[in-house]
Amino acid sequence: MHTKPNFIEHRAQLQTACRRWIALDAIALDTEFERTRTYYPRPALIQIFDAERVTIIDPLGIDDFAPLAELLQCPGITKVMHAAEGDIEILEQLAGVTPNPVFDTQLAAAFAGHGFSLGYRTLVERLLGERIAKDETRSDWLKRPLSDAQIAYAALDVLHLLPMYRILKNTLVELGREAWLREEIERIQRRRDADRDPRRAYQRIRSAGRLDATERAALRELAAWRELEARKRDVPRQAILDDAVMIDLAAALPADESALAAIPALAQAARSRYADSLLERVARARSAPADAEPSTESAMEPRYTPRLKVLKQIVREQAEALGIPAPLLAQSRILESLVQAAASGKAALPEELRGWRQAIIGTPLLRALETMDDQT
Repeated sequence: MHTKPNFIEHRAQLQTACRRWIALDAIALDTEFERTRTYYPRPALIQIFDAERVTIIDPLGIDDFAPLAELLQCPGITKVMHAAEGDIEILEQLAGVTPNPVFDTQLAAAFAGHGFSLGYRTLVERLLGERIAKDETRSDWLKRPLSDAQIAYAALDVLHLLPMYRILKNTLVELGREAWLREEIERIQRRRDADRDPRRAYQRIRSAGRLDATERAALRELAAWRELEARKRDVPRQAILDDAVMIDLAAALPADESALAAIPALAQAARSRYADSLLERVARARSAPADAEPSTESAMEPRYTPRLKVLKQIVREQAEALGIPAPLLAQSRILESLVQAAASGKAALPEELRGWRQAIIGTPLLRALETMDDQT
């Protein structure tokens, strides 16, 4: 194996390398990027390991990623990544396609019983017995030239992925859970696709549960506007208006500029710049028909806490029996929504509890809720 990384800085080099990689059954992938001052991540590096050599692609001088797009879409090559969502976003941005098939070593480790959301270095030490330094985690990856330390760090981030992939894949095959991993990666991708809809942006804002129906409709309209504005200006959402101000705006339902001025948290500069847009979005929410109310869930009533505790206990016991982390089986927010739905007479399995989870935990949870109803 070559120890010194190969560098790609031009399209011709990228095309040659991709032609070679396309004959393989698996490659390891990682990316480095910067996103502190922009809405869209700024790609800085792509690292690929092919079991022989680490290759570092510098995207700053390449304007055509068609060869990479072909590689990412090749069905015969498994793209191995760790905590893949961020890397997938970068690759989609550069190549215009979603990598497929993907093997996420973080998810695979959870299905194999190694723990939930393990970091790359922790998993390397656990599976391979090697320790990796963290010296460049806060590095400026857009600065050129790259330092020797940056290059070494970037290379290490892919160097161990393929050995871990082989170990984890064999474990999942033995456990009969390889299909679970594929299904989970597909579900995450569907969620990512849905999350691109600006009208779902309000779901990221905490404290929405204390708003009433009209106020929640206003929050949905305001959040959709903020999302589009952030994309247009390529700035973080919070640089437009922070979440606390969004909640205050939705709760106040301002009808004119004087009402906007009465909201203390809304800075004068933001009020001057966005007044027309904010008022238009609130007016749209006021006139929305009842069936247009967003589905933000309100806080769960305290009287349903015992039901939630029962469901959590069922999840813990089943997770322990399977040897997997309980959050991988069913997260608390999903259990809360299930309890609330059952209380309103609309009990149905959410998308997150279907598929491989349905028989294992989804159906047992519904049956437990039905038993509780029968006893009340």
